[in-house]
Amino acid sequence: MRLWTIRFSSVLAPVPVVEMYGINRAWGYGLLYPALAATWATGHWQRRRQFARMKTTETLPPKAIEGRAQSFWPGEAEFEVAETIDAAAASEAAGPERRERAMRNLVASIKNEGIDPDLRIQLIQDLIDFGGRDMAMRLGPVALASEVDVEVRLEAAEHMTRFNVEAAANSLESIATDRDVDDKYRLDAASALVDCELRPAGIALMQLVTDNAVSEYVRHGAANMLRRVNPDSAAMALRHLAMAPLVSARLRIICAEQLAEDNVLDAQSALWRLLKGVESSMDHHLGIDAAEALLGINHDGGVEAYSALAVDGRFSWWGRIEAAYRLGLLGVSDGFDLLSDFARAEELDDVYGLAALDRLFQLEAQTGTLDPDD
Repeated sequence: MRLWTIRFSSVLAPVPVVEMYGINRAWGYGLLYPALAATWATGHWQRRRQFARMKTTETLPPKAIEGRAQSFWPGEAEFEVAETIDAAAASEAAGPERRERAMRNLVASIKNEGIDPDLRIQLIQDLIDFGGRDMAMRLGPVALASEVDVEVRLEAAEHMTRFNVEAAANSLESIATDRDVDDKYRLDAASALVDCELRPAGIALMQLVTDNAVSEYVRHGAANMLRRVNPDSAAMALRHLAMAPLVSARLRIICAEQLAEDNVLDAQSALWRLLKGVESSMDHHLGIDAAEALLGINHDGGVEAYSALAVDGRFSWWGRIEAAYRLGLLGVSDGFDLLSDFARAEELDDVYGLAALDRLFQLEAQTGTLDPDD
């Protein structure tokens, strides 16, 4: 009874509208009921169409449904690769020819410069998991093509190492030795090449170390990576950087400290070269740091370095005062004598004399030669 009441009410629903607004009954009822019928027919047709789509999806393999339902391509890029993604997703159920065509289309999409490099890198990662060795071997031309973005080439070459070490090594070597490639990517390629072929990796890393056009950060990283290839080659690279005049003094000190693990004499020679050079004369902090590094390698060598700086007339007075102070901290009496001489020197500016006197008081208080009351 209720069902018939609802149906009857829905049919009579337009009646108050027609009567309230005074619409001509012939036009009102003649247009409203056909409109309701058209709306019901359209909804019924859309519902049947949706059921038909659901029935078609149930007949597809699970991987095809997953590949069709999910997409990581945002914006317009989705339309550029949609056909190749669908073809690859259904390739297991398709014949060999269709799979071959899908693979070619995917490689073409990876080479397409119109697609963002990050999207192509994501495509490589997903397709390697999907296509395995077959797909990885097709990435060889991508990794060797100089017109392709270097990050895409590097990603393809690194994935190839899982299936064909020789082909991956050739691709990585071509990137690492290409001077037109950015230094950072050359270092990444050479580092990945270490896991494939040691000899080409060592050559590529040494080229980065000795190339003055390469940034210091990359050169230092290449020298450290050489430890995985050959410790002797790494020591040679660190020695080159520690003595290179075009390398910053800070990096030269760091390389000398690392070099001391393999060759103490070369490390000391590199630090003495820095102490006697113009770098220490221009910035006394560098000279003090070099002497401190030398002290960490060899105690007697550090004492000698502080003594040389304290009496060097080319060294700034601030540096000479600091060197004498550190000599005193090491228990060398010359440090006290030098600070006392600096404080009493009449030809010295007052600011330096007061600084030397202040350091002398600090030194005597720290070493116990001066009572707190004094």
